[in-house]
Amino acid sequence: MVFTRPLARVTAVALIVLGLLVLLPDCASACSCIGFGGSQQEITEQALSDSAAVFSGEVADVEKQGSTATVTLRVSEVWKGPEQGTLEMSTPSQEPACGYPFEEGQEYLVYAYGKEEPFKVDLCSETKPLSKAGASLQVLEDGQRPGGEPLPNTSGGVAGLGVVGLAGVTAAVATLLFLKRLLRS
Repeated sequence: MVFTRPLARVTAVALIVLGLLVLLPDCASACSCIGFGGSQQEITEQALSDSAAVFSGEVADVEKQGSTATVTLRVSEVWKGPEQGTLEMSTPSQEPACGYPFEEGQEYLVYAYGKEEPFKVDLCSETKPLSKAGASLQVLEDGQRPGGEPLPNTSGGVAGLGVVGLAGVTAAVATLLFLKRLLRS
């Protein structure tokens, strides 16, 4: 595209730059968490359900390696997950990358995710210093909903409908592969 007039050239460049700025991601919001609304009871129950491990413990060691920090905690109490004397957590080493700012010697109520050690923790989990976890601890200690019903089973088992759904997807994929092979013949 050739412009004969300098003003048209400047206008075109300005429009291109403006268009790129609109399309580029906002770097300032590297870590954004979608909050779950509701009462402390509901928030704690949801966090318990979503987490692979929920426990309280004291930070024994924080080791930063590049963009990741490995945190070792001495476990005090376990509500969900492995019952071990110590557990390792992995978190981004910087808060803008959603890293949780663990401090040695401090106690925390930890909501961790992941399938095995080291579990993962970030700013979006309900992890908090133990000194600020009173309401969450009350819900966890009671183990009861307001109506007297027990908290939901959070053992990590797959629900019946999940198994049926997985079987349906597997059958659909197998059928599609069979038809594709049949059409090639």
